[in-house]
Amino acid sequence: MSEPFDLLQEDVVWVADTGLFVACGRQQNNKYTALERFARRNDITFVIPERVYDELGGAPDRSTPGQTPINSAINAGWVTVADEPDYTNSTVSQVMDDVRTFIARSSNRREDQIEKADTALAAVTAERLDTGDAAFACIVTTDIDAGEGIVSALSRNEFDARVQFKNGFELIEEIT
Repeated sequence: MSEPFDLLQEDVVWVADTGLFVACGRQQNNKYTALERFARRNDITFVIPERVYDELGGAPDRSTPGQTPINSAINAGWVTVADEPDYTNSTVSQVMDDVRTFIARSSNRREDQIEKADTALAAVTAERLDTGDAAFACIVTTDIDAGEGIVSALSRNEFDARVQFKNGFELIEEIT
């Protein structure tokens, strides 16, 4: 692998998983506000797959009535939900298969037990890189197997040195 690129440069798409937002908690939580400040200060819009949005869609009892933390972030403009990837794109489907296989092997699970949100992160990232919507990608997840698997799969599919994994727990610790 080549040298890491600057994650805060302009042409990096930040693709985030459920665990990042769950770890931040409610809008009033200092971790949530720190993540929002980080995104705004660095002009970052976190991109989440539809599957991640669906996982985050249930409003916790203590959330603002009628407003989940993820919807607040979307309405504020620092999170966006990606369009469904083009699964007929051979690069997208190959990356998804490679991620599923990597996670299954590293976690000693069957491939059919791998979360679909993990492969959705890979699909969204692969499509953004493949279409030129972004030159680089940062995968933010609290699932180390998924993060490493996505980087490995994208690297094997001609995106070497264009993707980095950022552990969501470490990001939260750094910014709070």
